[in-house]
Amino acid sequence: MADRLLATVALMLVPALLLAAAAVLLIATRAPRLSPVSQALAVLVIGYVFGYDLWHADAGPIPLTLDRLALVGVMALFVWRLYLGHAPPLRPIVLDWAIALLCGWLAVSCVLNRPGDGVHLPTSPLFRLIVSFWAPACLYAVLRVSVVDSRAAQRVLVVLACLGVYLGATALFETAGVWSLVFPRYIANPDLGLHFGRARGPALNSVSLGTHLAICAGAAWLLIPRASGAAKAFWLGAVGLMTLGVLLCYTRSTWIGMAAAGTAVVCLQLPKPWRGPSFAAACLVGVLALAVGKDALVALEREDSGSVSAHSVQQRTAFVYVSARMIRDNPLWGVGFGRFYDKKLPYLADRRQPFELESIRPLHHHNTVLSILVETGPIGLVAYLGVLGGFLWVGWRLAHDAAAPDACRRLGLLLIAAVLVYLPSAVFHDLSLVHSEQWLLFTIAGAAAGCWLNRDAVAPATAACRPALSLTRFSPPRHA
Repeated sequence: MADRLLATVALMLVPALLLAAAAVLLIATRAPRLSPVSQALAVLVIGYVFGYDLWHADAGPIPLTLDRLALVGVMALFVWRLYLGHAPPLRPIVLDWAIALLCGWLAVSCVLNRPGDGVHLPTSPLFRLIVSFWAPACLYAVLRVSVVDSRAAQRVLVVLACLGVYLGATALFETAGVWSLVFPRYIANPDLGLHFGRARGPALNSVSLGTHLAICAGAAWLLIPRASGAAKAFWLGAVGLMTLGVLLCYTRSTWIGMAAAGTAVVCLQLPKPWRGPSFAAACLVGVLALAVGKDALVALEREDSGSVSAHSVQQRTAFVYVSARMIRDNPLWGVGFGRFYDKKLPYLADRRQPFELESIRPLHHHNTVLSILVETGPIGLVAYLGVLGGFLWVGWRLAHDAAAPDACRRLGLLLIAAVLVYLPSAVFHDLSLVHSEQWLLFTIAGAAAGCWLNRDAVAPATAACRPALSLTRFSPPRHA
């Protein structure tokens, strides 16, 4: 019986290994011919659409998935390009140092505060460190030292807009219950992921889907001004579809993020004299709408009852209270990266406040900013905010660079929009638990930085990236 079982497993395993080998050979043959921008975008799309629940293999604390394997391949090609000298000279900017400080300090905190044998955490701190910070930093590095010209910037906008069309359609189909049109099929499984009953997408998380849809809607919107008549109508309809998808996520933070990003982008596209008054008017309308609809937002009916939704809002007070006490006891170095989950437990017995704390016992932190401050202290928080501020700075400089091509300036606007979409969700959720948001944000930032800093090297780098790789080292232009 055992021999027959082994024979059956072997018969099933051999074809799978052959197919995997063929896929690896195909990718190894074709991937070097793709530009770094195309490679990074492929990793991004593969990671979000064909994620963990579609296929994974256990490999210690970090399971293997398609996007992680693809990222390893992209990094190998990146190192090879650097070795051959097929990259512009690197002149680090403040943003580069901020990312290095963030990743380095989180790594130090993770290593020095490893959980003991008796501590069981739902999510490994090492996994969070590598997948949510180091991996997106790698994507940023690949694009940061690449030449991102006008065509590559346009490619970023188009790919993200097309991804948004797919995600918007998926959100519509899954909330309508048309499961035959939903891909991947595991989205229909209520036992997987979170938020079943509202739009949640391939990541099985409504916050993640709403964040992606809002950013992709920004990419589609930025394609409209330079599109032809039929394409304008298509992308305008795509923006409407993605906006509907964000609404179907029933996630307040993504609604706020999309409104903030949309207001900022539209105002920046207006003639200069109109920007200030338009922004002030939009902010006034937003404040009035928030004042009128505050109660409805707090008691929002989702897959659960309105009372449960209201209690979720009240739990934020408990998180802030517990975080404040943990910061008071660990003001300099924090409790250790990834350790809020278990280190918060002694503080839940506090009965000096009028609200209960016990309901957050089985929960991770619900605020990325506070989570990083509690776990890694002021240094971690300053580095994290410095990275986000650096993204806004690069986006602003690129968007207002008169010498940059139009597509590159629009990429700068997209980076500003992406940060504004990301921030509200980071305040209401710990996004380091959902790594795809960091991957998307760092990819856009890397493309914008490469576009802004390396465009003078377009001609030499284009020649160096031809299919037949030259062994001649990169020579910067004389005027650089």
